Amino acid sequence: MKSGTHWRPAFTLAVAAVLWRGVAAAPSSAVQENPVSLVRAYWTERDAVAQSALAGRIASLTDYRPSRLREWLHDAVPFEDLAPGTRAISVQAAAEGARPVTLVLPEGYRRDRAWPLVYALHPSGEPADRWAEQVRRMLGARAREFVIASPEYRQNYIAVRPPFVAEHAAILDGVARVVHVDANRVYAFGYSKGGFAAWYVALYFADRFAGAVSIAAGFDVAPGADGFWKHLVSNVAHVPVLNAWGERDPLVIKDLAEQSTGTFAESNRWFEQALRGMALPITNIEVAGGVHNQLASPREAIFDILTRRRAVDPPRVKHAFRHVHQASSYWIEGLTWVGEAWGDPWPPRKAAEPGESEAGVLARTLEPLLGRLTGVREGQVIRVTRRHIGDVVIWLGERSINWDQSVTLECDGKVAFSGKVAPDVELALARAKATMDFERLCFAGIRVSASGEASVVTAATMPEPAWRR
Repeated sequence: MKSGTHWRPAFTLAVAAVLWRGVAAAPSSAVQENPVSLVRAYWTERDAVAQSALAGRIASLTDYRPSRLREWLHDAVPFEDLAPGTRAISVQAAAEGARPVTLVLPEGYRRDRAWPLVYALHPSGEPADRWAEQVRRMLGARAREFVIASPEYRQNYIAVRPPFVAEHAAILDGVARVVHVDANRVYAFGYSKGGFAAWYVALYFADRFAGAVSIAAGFDVAPGADGFWKHLVSNVAHVPVLNAWGERDPLVIKDLAEQSTGTFAESNRWFEQALRGMALPITNIEVAGGVHNQLASPREAIFDILTRRRAVDPPRVKHAFRHVHQASSYWIEGLTWVGEAWGDPWPPRKAAEPGESEAGVLARTLEPLLGRLTGVREGQVIRVTRRHIGDVVIWLGERSINWDQSVTLECDGKVAFSGKVAPDVELALARAKATMDFERLCFAGIRVSASGEASVVTAATMPEPAWRR
């Protein structure tokens, strides 16, 4: 392993290995302790030394298993005791300030169980509170199965103007700290402007969603011959998306150059044809006779999406994005940006080629400025490539590798790490507290710097999530 402090990771690994097997030195009474009480104590404790001691006691319990830790988190975290009904909360979104969010808690809501979440993204001219109620009515009797969160938001397009902040990630995080959310069942659901926003969050925060429903809208970037959309569409390789539009939707969609590329209906038909053979989980439905503001929602297809569960740890990931706060793809997380960026104002356009459209010029100009992360896990070998990303963390879940064998991590074609890693209960708890995600527990992390130096992540060295940085 390449590291400037060899002794520290080795010490951490040795301790973590003992804790994982539940044989750490501890008072004999420790095995009788209530695991939920211990996890709750860890959650409310602010002192790092005390937290570490609590993590050791949790790992030493006779019935400790990684899967049990997930259960204990759900039982232990002290969510507020909220009554069913509609309420408003406010969530901070970094430089963009507070975002009001309307919450609809169903009859029977209880804080001691995890609830699927519908992230309801409103159309233009429809306030978030009214859209939340419309979505509740749309779901009918099935609404009792879900919490609905409808935010006021600004970002629904990759070419959005500054400030460049992780608005949607901040909102989802804020909701998950108030409501007990099942992180494996979060669904984006939008109409018109909100339909574009549903595509936006599914593309750039794919690892947060089990599915997305986009109605009376279209893909994030107008699909066309310039090909820019193809660089992004594979982001939803693990996220089922329902894309529904009206046969007679007359609204006009524009490309990167703000030129008309046809109506919503025409653009979506082109998109449906172009997707064939790409093997992506996108369902396109044209609603016969439908117009933009009067579109009969395909309920059966919608409810099919709302039964899906998130892909937690896919062995292959591919992610393209514009900003570092979007640089998270399941088990790969970018922390720093390297090189030029697509900011504001936009970069100077490349010279046009003969017969090239303005959108084509912009596509060639902007594509090299997209960040990219790709990763493949094959047994004990992990291969990662990055573009415009410096520091990166490779997270390892409960079943990512065989913990009894050495693992090799190649980053950009070079071996950055080779050796054993031990699952670290304290890291899993710290990461769960930072992300509010109890379903994707990270028991180890390997951080690789921009220059290729590797170090093992501990609870003390764990970086803030990319979207918060």
